[in-house]
Amino acid sequence: MYLRYQLLSFLLIVCLCSFAVQKPKNYPQKSFHNLALRLDGHDNDVRTGMGVLRNEWTIEAWIKGDDRIWKEYEAIFGGGEYSDLNSCDNMPLVIKNGYLHSNGVGLTASEQLDDNWHHVAASCNGKSTFLYLDGKEVARKDTVVAILPGAIGLHEKKQSFGGYIDEVRIWSKAVPINVINKWKNRSVERTHPQFSALVGYYTFDDFKDVVSVNWVGKGHLSYHLRNGRSDYYGQLPMAYTVENTNVSFQNFNKKQQLFNAVVVQNEWDLEQGTLDGQLLKLRIVVQGDQKALSLDEIKLDLTQNSSLKDLNGIKLYYTGQYPKSNIKQPIFDGTQHLEKKMIFRNKNAKNKFYLKPGVNYFLVSATVQDKAEIGNQLGALITDFVLSGKKYKPEIEESKVKQFVTPKDKNNFVKVLQWNIWHGGVHLGKDKGRERIIDLIQTSNADIITMQEGYGAQDTIAKTLGFYLQTKSSKDNLALFSRYPIKKIQSSEPFKSNPATIKLPNGRDIIVNGCWLRYAYRPEYTSGYQNFGMEPKTWVAEDAILSLVDVKNLLEKDVDPYVEAVDQPIIIGGDFNSYSHLDWTEKTKDLHFGYGAVPFPTSKFMIENGFKDSFREINPDELGNQGGTFAPIYGQMPDARIDFIYYKGTIQAISSKIIRTSPEIDDVWASDHAAVMTIFETTLGKNINK
Repeated sequence: MYLRYQLLSFLLIVCLCSFAVQKPKNYPQKSFHNLALRLDGHDNDVRTGMGVLRNEWTIEAWIKGDDRIWKEYEAIFGGGEYSDLNSCDNMPLVIKNGYLHSNGVGLTASEQLDDNWHHVAASCNGKSTFLYLDGKEVARKDTVVAILPGAIGLHEKKQSFGGYIDEVRIWSKAVPINVINKWKNRSVERTHPQFSALVGYYTFDDFKDVVSVNWVGKGHLSYHLRNGRSDYYGQLPMAYTVENTNVSFQNFNKKQQLFNAVVVQNEWDLEQGTLDGQLLKLRIVVQGDQKALSLDEIKLDLTQNSSLKDLNGIKLYYTGQYPKSNIKQPIFDGTQHLEKKMIFRNKNAKNKFYLKPGVNYFLVSATVQDKAEIGNQLGALITDFVLSGKKYKPEIEESKVKQFVTPKDKNNFVKVLQWNIWHGGVHLGKDKGRERIIDLIQTSNADIITMQEGYGAQDTIAKTLGFYLQTKSSKDNLALFSRYPIKKIQSSEPFKSNPATIKLPNGRDIIVNGCWLRYAYRPEYTSGYQNFGMEPKTWVAEDAILSLVDVKNLLEKDVDPYVEAVDQPIIIGGDFNSYSHLDWTEKTKDLHFGYGAVPFPTSKFMIENGFKDSFREINPDELGNQGGTFAPIYGQMPDARIDFIYYKGTIQAISSKIIRTSPEIDDVWASDHAAVMTIFETTLGKNINK
């Protein structure tokens, strides 16, 4: 009996102790996982989109090959698409016939790699370039080269790496070998002496489907990893993650600490009456799963709003650990009076919100009044926040593209969206890619969409939207979608021209043509103007026999014969595959690799024939708002327009914007083209982008 009593007493004490140390239900569970990226060496296409790094830089990673049989080239860091430039090295760290190699400066290690885990790095200090293997210098040369680390595990398909990659770090400064050695076997922390120069950090522990977050990404182009296939219509598995077997590396697993925090603003306009419209996200990254940090307070600055009367409430949500998520959990419950500066604070000590290891997203949203003033500016900033009683300031890279109130009226306004969706929208995988394409179009609330490279996506898009569709076939290039009835106009060249008459709700007929024009390829300057020694006169000559001929043909045969009155509205939206003389001026030459004013003939022809470039009309400062559309996912080429919405007749553009960010803030972009959105008043209008 006595022994039984002792046993019962012992069990009771254990239960009480267990109860005493129980965490709150929202306290994160421990997680010590360490994942590595698995690449098949055949068809994986993993891209950072990182731009050119000049003068000083460092790139490093842990790698493990599948075996000891190496191809001629297997890229660890490659340039990827549109990177064949004479101004930089697009294979700065590769394996050449089994030897670690940096292509641009011709550095090669003397010892062949085996199939074990190795730390590899290359660095340039502005005077010399170095190659490192397992923390030791294995080659150097007293020369400097710019690099383009736009892809991980490949350059082009034939240089793809087969094996495992982890802890990818890209720095805009030279990291000395003693610092590399000190940190190569453990996670980067904010105490790293070069932390402010870290421009790309991919741990792959948060890798999901098509995205791995760049922990230090900022602004509209955060350089998150985009997962896809080289054969984008293929069926081979995309890259994925597996448990890391590298015993030399240890993830941070101590008391939780802040890594960094970044405010990402929304560039999308919000219609009158919008409910829960996104203003910004706060991305907080923490390391460690012991003694989790609690989010106690967020300070919000609304002074950039033209009038707080345009808003009907501000809300704060936790939206999970991925940019695109179904999680939307209200935090810091309770309504507050709208003020230019607001504080959201946790008032319930028993219901704290604890951060999860890795990335944490917080959304600030607003409801826009039905009668908000059209053209008024919206927006918010987070000035500081408090974690477990300690105040921090987030990094803020304010967007040059501001957020405005737009009209919800469908009777007097029409929204036109121009977008090339890139090979049917499959570059993030057929399902995930097209899902993002449809999300964007739905969020835009566009009434008319002129689309290129539909290639099999148009039927699904039309069905989802419930729109009228005009296309040559379900697998063809051009597609025209409309909320309103379409009357077909016979096209002279269906691959390049998709004309129709559309009847608006107010009874007006407008002619719309969604087009694609041929691009110059001798040379292909729209993707290669970052080369030294190019001759803009050649670009002009090429355009004169390609895109200019095409646009003249579609106007003469597919538009002009169907104009019923001198002032009939005409809208031409398309991928013109040519730049604009309104963008390429002496003032903007620093944006265009030093090339100054260029008299591009296609844009000049449109203006000379009475058409207005809707974007440049609304945004006349070509230096302050260059508005690049090709290609927003590549850091080396973000500042040039080849997609346009031209118009003439008795309609007036009141707003025009380049859409280059996903409707879900900080998510990856699904195309290599940005979209163009123009709102027209179908009688008379005014510029709402104040």
